[in-house]
Amino acid sequence: MKISVIIVTYNRKEELKETIQAFLNQNYENKEVIVIDNNSEDGTKDEIPNLFPNIQYYRLPENIDIRAFNIALKYATGEIIWRTDDDSYPHNPNTFEKIIKIFQNHQDIDIIALEQLLVNRNYQAWEWYPFKIDKINVPSEGYKSNYFCGCGAAIRKKVFDKIGGFWEFGFEELDFCTRAIVAGFNIRYYPNLSFLHYATNTARYSSARWIQLSKQYIRYQWRYFPFLNALGRSFLIFNFQIIVAIFSKVRFKAIIEGLFAMFITTILTIRKERNPVPKDRIKDITLGVSLFKSQMKYFQNALKNRLKRFGKKN
Repeated sequence: MKISVIIVTYNRKEELKETIQAFLNQNYENKEVIVIDNNSEDGTKDEIPNLFPNIQYYRLPENIDIRAFNIALKYATGEIIWRTDDDSYPHNPNTFEKIIKIFQNHQDIDIIALEQLLVNRNYQAWEWYPFKIDKINVPSEGYKSNYFCGCGAAIRKKVFDKIGGFWEFGFEELDFCTRAIVAGFNIRYYPNLSFLHYATNTARYSSARWIQLSKQYIRYQWRYFPFLNALGRSFLIFNFQIIVAIFSKVRFKAIIEGLFAMFITTILTIRKERNPVPKDRIKDITLGVSLFKSQMKYFQNALKNRLKRFGKKN
């Protein structure tokens, strides 16, 4: 089985160099690396093709965010697509070998979610999975999941062939996973397989980013959930996003703009994109976990991280 690594990049030349080399260093030989450049202006177009002549490099005339991934898919020849960022790569050089064995031994597994280790936070794992699990003695079939982190996931090409690629930036993995589950594909989480994420912090919590994420989060709810569910979830999201904005120091003007944008997004999604998931599949796309519980877990982790950083400063 061949693995096609697709890396979307924009103005992260130095991080990209390290990332490409890490993928080339994977012990598994049957692989290809595809870089799709969102019109970087930092010299990426001059250095990357010269430094790595054996990879595929494509440059776009404009920055179209994660949707560039969908363009790169047409160049991929592997049965397995590796979804990653330009500052993320597998923790160990034998990760691809283990991934292939899982796919070969479990024909019913279509997407493999890995553990994310945040390098800039002392390799702390991102605790997104909602249940307590044994991360050491992981079952051969992994743990049932409804999500993967886009910085490191392995996906059978047939999933893309059937449901298409990603929408624009903002909860694109969540939207993709929901469509995959409804289409009958199986996502499994393997916390014993990990990738490193350096998580460049530049403008990471900008006002524009917060507004875009807020819009996409609301869009997701009204696209897939029954009306009353979507209404209740939207009420929670409005409040949760305000709290996130305050903690992230988003400008007051941007908060007002974001709330208005969420309202407009709600109307547009109801009019043009509503495609509610069958009621018997709701548990599959949520794992039976309420939005309130998942958001509280997010805030608990965020508070824990802030306290750790505060402790180090003092």
